[in-house]
Amino acid sequence: MLNHPLLSPWPFYEADEVAAATQTLISGRVNYWTGELGKLFEVEYAKSVGKKHGIALSNGTVALELALRVLDIKAGDEVIVTSRSYVASASCVLLVGATPVFADVDFDSGNISVESIASLITDKTKAIIPVHIGGRPCDMVAIMALANQHHLKVIEDCAQAHGAVVAGKPVGAWGHASIFSFCQDKIISTGGEGGMLLLEDTDAYKSAWAYKDIGRSYDAVFQKDHPAGFRWLTESAGSNFRMTEFQAAIGLKQLAKLPDWISKRNHHANVLINVLSQFKFLDVPAFDDVEGNLNAYYRVYIKIKSGFDQLVFNNKSLRDFVISQMEEEGVPCFSGACSEVYKEKLFEEQGLAPEQRLPNANYYTDQALCFLVHHTITDQEMTVIVSKMNVVLSRIKSLIDTK
Repeated sequence: MLNHPLLSPWPFYEADEVAAATQTLISGRVNYWTGELGKLFEVEYAKSVGKKHGIALSNGTVALELALRVLDIKAGDEVIVTSRSYVASASCVLLVGATPVFADVDFDSGNISVESIASLITDKTKAIIPVHIGGRPCDMVAIMALANQHHLKVIEDCAQAHGAVVAGKPVGAWGHASIFSFCQDKIISTGGEGGMLLLEDTDAYKSAWAYKDIGRSYDAVFQKDHPAGFRWLTESAGSNFRMTEFQAAIGLKQLAKLPDWISKRNHHANVLINVLSQFKFLDVPAFDDVEGNLNAYYRVYIKIKSGFDQLVFNNKSLRDFVISQMEEEGVPCFSGACSEVYKEKLFEEQGLAPEQRLPNANYYTDQALCFLVHHTITDQEMTVIVSKMNVVLSRIKSLIDTK
C-alpha cells in the first residue's frame, strides 16, 4: 500500500467500485462458476489490449507460470529473463522445470537489454520474458524480431504497465502470451490480488483455461449437446487459479477508468521530471514520447549520473544521501525496483546467478531512485512535493559544487 502523509493513498476504492463489490457480495454469486463478472472482465480486458483471449486469475504470479505451461516450456529448456524485476518474473521458470538465464538491462531504460538477450541465446533457449519495468515499455519491436529470428516464444510481463503503448500497440499485444498483475498497489488494483493472462492462440487458451480450473476440459464444459445429468469434465491435471467475482467487479470498473488514470500519472511524472532534469548529478532517462508510445508510469525511476556515483556524504553514497535527505524533508523517495534479482538465495544456491554481477543491473542496484506518481495524488500535493524536492536537490547541488 502506498500510504504517505503528504500524498493521497493508493489503492483507494471509489464509490462505484465499492458498490460493485458490495453488490456482488450481496448477490451471493461470488465464484467464477456462479457469476458472470469474471467472464466479462476477461473479454473486456483482452479487447482493451487487442488479444483474442483473456483468462482472469488469482494473481500475476500464477499467470506467469500458466503462460509457460501452455507454451510448452519444460525441463531442459532455457528462458531468458531480466535481472531487474520482481522475483516471480524469474522464479516462475523454475516451477515448470526450466532454467532461467539472466540478461542484463539497458543502461538508459533499465529494461531488459536486447543486446544481452542476443548474447545468451543457445540451442536450449525457448522463450524470453521481457518486463516493462515501472510502466516503461521494453523495445518490443527489436525483441519480437529477435524472437522470430530464433523461433522463440515471448511472454510479456506487464505487471507494472497497464495502459502503456509502444510503436502504436499496447503492451501485452506483442507477445505470444502476456500477463498483468492487479496486486495491491498496481495501476489496476482488484482488492488485494488479481491477475490476467492474455493469449492469441485458441488451443493455448483452452489448455490454460483447463489448467486454471482443476483440469476441466474447455470443450466438454461448453459443449451444448449432451445428455441430462452429471458429466465427467476433467481430462487433465490442473489447479485452481481462478479469480473471484469480487475481484472482477472491481477490475471492470477500474478498467473503464484506466485511460484517465494513465493521463494523470503522465502529468505527475512530467512535473517531477521537469524538476529532476535540472540537476546535473541526476540521470533522468528520456522516454521516446512520440506518437505511438505511452509510458504508464507505475513509478518514476531515475539514477545517479555516472561520474557522480562515487561521491560520499555523511558516510553514505550520493544515492543513499539523496534518499535520506528526501525523507527528512518528507518527500517519498525509494531505492527503486528489485535490481539484480539473481542475488536472491533461490538462484545463487542453485548456481543460476551469473558468474559476475551484470554491470548495468548492478549500477541500478546501487544508484537507482524511485518516486511515486499514482493517479490519486492531487495537483496540490504534487506542488508541495516538488517544492520540497527542489529544496533538497538544490542543497545537495551546493554540497557537490564545494567538493
